Amino acid sequence: MMHIPPYYKKPKWQAFFVGIIVGTMVGYLFFLYIYGEHTERWIEENLTLRKELRNLEQDYELLKKDTDDLSKQSEQLLRIKDVEIELLNIDQLKLDRFTTLRLTALIEDEIGAVVGNNISSVSEQRDLLVRTIENKTFKVNQIQYQVKVIYLTIGPTLDVSLEISIQSS
Repeated sequence: MMHIPPYYKKPKWQAFFVGIIVGTMVGYLFFLYIYGEHTERWIEENLTLRKELRNLEQDYELLKKDTDDLSKQSEQLLRIKDVEIELLNIDQLKLDRFTTLRLTALIEDEIGAVVGNNISSVSEQRDLLVRTIENKTFKVNQIQYQVKVIYLTIGPTLDVSLEISIQSS
């Protein structure tokens, strides 16, 4: 059998082994310190970036909501919501309220299809809308009325000013 010499009994070797053990412990403690500092810095940076990301996501959601609201609002403004009809010469023809209301209702029925349409598309078809109103004969109480468009305003509210004439049979 082979015998390992007892170096642990000699003071030089004891100092060497103690040096190795102390050096390893000091190195390991140094490693833990540096690794801890690095990890702490990394965690701090990670938390900061998460906070910034959360803020940016909130800002994005707010901007998206605002954009959607503005888009809906502008889309609603760009559509015709209502039709207002003004009959200009009611007093000259001495029409009663019932005839006026019935005639207005018939005209609204004729052009009511434009409600909900885009303002630009109705504006492009303005002449067609005017011809649709003017070429129609409206019959109320066995009297036929013809209308002429005097003024037409296309916006969220379609304003139509009409002049009425009684059509001869």
